[in-house]
Amino acid sequence: VEMEGLLFARQRSTRTNSSTQPRAMPTLKHGYWNIRGLAAPSRMMAAYAGVEMEDVQYDIVVKPEGGFDGSAWFAKDKPALAEKNPMVNLPYVHDTENDLVVTQSTAVYLYLGRKFNLCGSTPVELARAEMALAQSLDLRDALIKVVYPFTGTTAETYPKVLEDHLTKVVPGHYTKFEGFIGDLPFIAGESVTLGDFHLWEMLDQHELMAKSGGHASPLAAYPKLSAFYARFRELPQLKAYFDGADYKLPVNNKMSFFIK
Repeated sequence: VEMEGLLFARQRSTRTNSSTQPRAMPTLKHGYWNIRGLAAPSRMMAAYAGVEMEDVQYDIVVKPEGGFDGSAWFAKDKPALAEKNPMVNLPYVHDTENDLVVTQSTAVYLYLGRKFNLCGSTPVELARAEMALAQSLDLRDALIKVVYPFTGTTAETYPKVLEDHLTKVVPGHYTKFEGFIGDLPFIAGESVTLGDFHLWEMLDQHELMAKSGGHASPLAAYPKLSAFYARFRELPQLKAYFDGADYKLPVNNKMSFFIK
């Protein structure tokens, strides 16, 4: 999903490996807006795997006359990447090892899952991870209609739209996840897989939105899903991520009704 917005704000390497030995430059370059949005799962996956991934973050510019300026992504970085992959969009991953540009959020997560060995150890675990990822993206699609003005939500209607989302839409998704995870520690089984990251991000975004609107925790009625949410948050491999700047980024972009 490529929201109208902008430019190369800052470019940095996210370093998650504690080794003090000299290393080669990262071969993975990840690009997205300087928000959590659809990039948080990829950033968390790299942090969990201890892989150094260059993270290019684009800052949307609010124009003085109104509207938003996205020229730096669309006119600067995108054309060169489009020569390598005409479908390029945000998020993307450019793997310089094979000069492959991967785009579309699902494809990015799956590619990184393979690179980082987060696809489970059996076909069953991989299938469970993929199903959870698809369901998480369904929830994300529903969320976009709430927090962005693209489908008619306004600043005035947002509180009611959020309430309806939390009470009428979220329970259907959470009930599925609750039954699916059952007594497993993670969504695919005993180990963390690519399916856990976007699910956790969606749970966290909904907790933040609910709290901001004065609503009860959406997880309150789902003990198994709530246990997963807490368990994932305490993973030692992700401590640096949760303590760092990327987790503190706004959840959504500047035209959203819920930024953070």
